[in-house]
Amino acid sequence: MQRREFLGALAASSLAWGLPGCAGIDGAAGKAGASAMTVSGPVPAADLGMTLAHEHLFADVRPYAEQMAKPIAPDMDEVVEVVLPYLREIYRAGCRTLVDCTATTLGRNPVLTRRLSQASGLQMLTVTGAYVAAGGRFVPPYVVAETDKQLAHRWSAEWRDGIGDTGIRPGLIKLGIEGDPPSDIERKVLRAAAMTHLESGLVIASHTGPWADVEPGRNARCAFAQLDLLQAAGVAPSAWIWVHAQNEVQGSQHVEAARRGAWVSFDGFRPGQEVAYLAMIARMRDEGLLDHVLVSQDAGWYNAGQPRGGEFKPYLPLFTALVPALREGGFDEAQIGTILVDNPARAFALRKVVS
Repeated sequence: MQRREFLGALAASSLAWGLPGCAGIDGAAGKAGASAMTVSGPVPAADLGMTLAHEHLFADVRPYAEQMAKPIAPDMDEVVEVVLPYLREIYRAGCRTLVDCTATTLGRNPVLTRRLSQASGLQMLTVTGAYVAAGGRFVPPYVVAETDKQLAHRWSAEWRDGIGDTGIRPGLIKLGIEGDPPSDIERKVLRAAAMTHLESGLVIASHTGPWADVEPGRNARCAFAQLDLLQAAGVAPSAWIWVHAQNEVQGSQHVEAARRGAWVSFDGFRPGQEVAYLAMIARMRDEGLLDHVLVSQDAGWYNAGQPRGGEFKPYLPLFTALVPALREGGFDEAQIGTILVDNPARAFALRKVVS
């Protein structure tokens, strides 16, 4: 789709749903001619459009050992039947890109992601990397056995040649890190991610810390330890996304991370959380740091082994609940466009960012 046609289509759908248009789409990523890697191949990063930066499609949340002992192959037709209506409704709402952040050992399925992308019209990204949070339940033996250089070679091979025999290349590096301080294996995968970024230009998106019911500051300590290690390995903070930053209740820590150059992702939105999300995002705006914010829902989750995937969490509430709340809270259309259009285009643009 040509840029003018794209903007026209998105503006029409945005008007219908009361959503922002693409006022800032000619931002830094577009001017630099940077690309983003979708499951259907590279696209100009400026053409990602309105983007959900952290969602899920199919997942297998059983411990990795159980997954290997009792594999569950997804019924592709059933998954598409269940998930596609949710994708089509956000496409009608003006969304144009969905980042499938399902980690490599939690059911990543690039072929299914590509099929859903093609059926829905949404551009989609998939991942490489390693998830070593959740007490190690999803850590495969090779992540324990291999060195940082070997892991980086493995992930870079997926970038160069595609995941398995699919030919589908990842659009980001997904990690899961929860240690305070990070453990030896967490430090190893962070070093591997740094090496992979420096070869590929893929952004590093890191599930950071435990859930929200922990002491204030603990998630931030985990985040800043990662930033320190990555910078020591030669990677700038702007190549790193603090995933689930909303779990850190000290808003001053979000500000500090953004001032260092990191992406701060408030990505667990659910209806009823409008006040909390408005407060977090408004603080970043008031500090002049709105251009470091990503917003999403961590929704979806067709779960392997559950009848028709279990309870699927819809993607639409961000558009029908959070965006109106932002508007009522004093955000103008350009600022909402910064969050949903410009920032994802810059975050997922392929570029090697050195410290």
